[in-house]
Amino acid sequence: MSTALRPLHELREEARAAYNRGDHARAKNSLLQALQHTIAREEDYVVLTTDLRDLLLATNDPRGALTADWYAGTERTQRGLLARVPPIDRARTLSAWADRSTDKERAKSIYAKAADEYEAAGLVAQAAIARERGEDFLRARALWSRLSQVLSSTNTDLYAAGLARFNLARTSLRTGDNTSAREAVVASVHLLEEAADRYETIGQRERAFDCYQVLIAIGRESGEFEHVLEGYVNVNRILREDHLRYYALQSYEEAVQAAERQGEMSAAATLAREMAVYARKEGLPSVGNFAMLAQARLWQAVAEAAQRRGVPPQIAENGLLAAVIACGETGQYKKVGELYALLSGLPLEESRKNHYTRAKDRYVDAQNVAIDAAPLPPHLRHEVGFPEVWHVDLVEWEQQGSAAQAAGDIVLDPSQWSDVTRRRAMLARLTALNLESVDPNEPPRRIAPGAYVALADQLALVELYTILSPLERLYTHAEPSVRIAVVKALSRFLYKRTFITLRAALGDPDGGVVQEAARALEELRFPHAFDPLARIYRESHNRDVRASALRALSKIDTFEAAEMLLGVLTHDSESDRAAVVDALRRSRGMKFTEHARASFAELPDPVKQQVREILHARGVYV
Repeated sequence: MSTALRPLHELREEARAAYNRGDHARAKNSLLQALQHTIAREEDYVVLTTDLRDLLLATNDPRGALTADWYAGTERTQRGLLARVPPIDRARTLSAWADRSTDKERAKSIYAKAADEYEAAGLVAQAAIARERGEDFLRARALWSRLSQVLSSTNTDLYAAGLARFNLARTSLRTGDNTSAREAVVASVHLLEEAADRYETIGQRERAFDCYQVLIAIGRESGEFEHVLEGYVNVNRILREDHLRYYALQSYEEAVQAAERQGEMSAAATLAREMAVYARKEGLPSVGNFAMLAQARLWQAVAEAAQRRGVPPQIAENGLLAAVIACGETGQYKKVGELYALLSGLPLEESRKNHYTRAKDRYVDAQNVAIDAAPLPPHLRHEVGFPEVWHVDLVEWEQQGSAAQAAGDIVLDPSQWSDVTRRRAMLARLTALNLESVDPNEPPRRIAPGAYVALADQLALVELYTILSPLERLYTHAEPSVRIAVVKALSRFLYKRTFITLRAALGDPDGGVVQEAARALEELRFPHAFDPLARIYRESHNRDVRASALRALSKIDTFEAAEMLLGVLTHDSESDRAAVVDALRRSRGMKFTEHARASFAELPDPVKQQVREILHARGVYV
């Protein structure tokens, strides 16, 4: 794509002149260039999309015309095009109409038509989702059942099979078939646990994270808390390991609340304890204190529940003693005395009651220490919840990396994406329509690699997670120039999933692809990139790749990255040490400075000299 675009009005006039003299190819080229002004004023851009729609209709390209009209068109302007496009485009258009409809009954009717079109296109998951949105749960359930059987018989994608089973369980519950719902839940949990294990084994924790998110949803839907607990325990673990501390603390709060709502006070108290330890480790003492006080309250609730049930008094005793420890750690000494009073009143053996009475007497005049205790503040919270991956990821699976479909979903969703993002997606879809066939029986066409390179360049500008699947599919192209374009595009996608393709590219048989992948690594310097970058560094035998990973790690300002880089200086090869020194001299993260100064006295003399060199470059002296 050109970096120096001609003025928009000039290109539009050129397109009109070319159209009037019958030069449709020149008119189309000028309009497409004009549409690359994706930051133009909305009113100017809408005119261009209308001109392009009319031109594409005149040149017998109804799919392209409909795509252009998706940007700012209406049902009236799109209705006449539907009969001329494949079922998949009709389905997507109808779904968008239903999404925008304010008449609930009319929306249901449109969703039903969209579902019929999705089925005609062979897209069972998307048909089932449309049935659900139209509240036709009986037909949705039948579709999820069909998809579950297909996926279970192939056993090639455990994650997709688990999601399909979960959707079958959801719709079975809504149709009153609790027995089928229970069977589907059991099958779904088994498949998702196995999928999560496989993902973690191969280092794809972000995919395992999705599995555990679904386990939480399964537990909520089925009312079986053990699935909720398993999901949260693993979600929290992955968030901690990825150094997403605010996400992790917010997830801990949600887990504690979920356990408390279910009456699982022991689990809630244990989670609160973990939250307190983690918050303090991460330098958030007020959140840690808040979690400790919650833990004390929950352990006391455990004791109260035990007394109500009439179970052996030792269970209540253990709960109250755990509450004593939590209150003692936060300086709530008056509360400690009150807890000892409760302990002395339990029906225990006399010696223990006397011990607790003496302890209570020692705290008669004790006072609670004033502490700062508050939950995670609002400005550190992330209010956007996790997506409904049981729908989203099945749609991605069904689309099989189609850039036209992924980009089309973005164009049709103005409520979620900005105008600029939708404009870029529209251009990418227009390019993809010329490269992808909707007819599986159509013989392969000879398409110049440059067309795929152009598509990769356009997809790079969209920068949304949903575009990763089309880029992954493009990477399988036989032509190295296409793979290079894909790898270059991936440098803009700051997601852990990006590393899946980059790791493959680092072992590509073409040296140019490897070189571009090494450059891309240096752009992926976000906190939760630490784990894949460290893994690439440890596993690669290519000195340039290792240096690129180290340069990226030097820009990740976390304790874990600082500790690893200091370890490289201490133990690894001369070339790796030189790469670390060069990278850290130019980076400005404070965690390495703090860790190096704290560890300086214990470092070997050669490492001390390198650390001095790094810190001196930053204006710090040791």
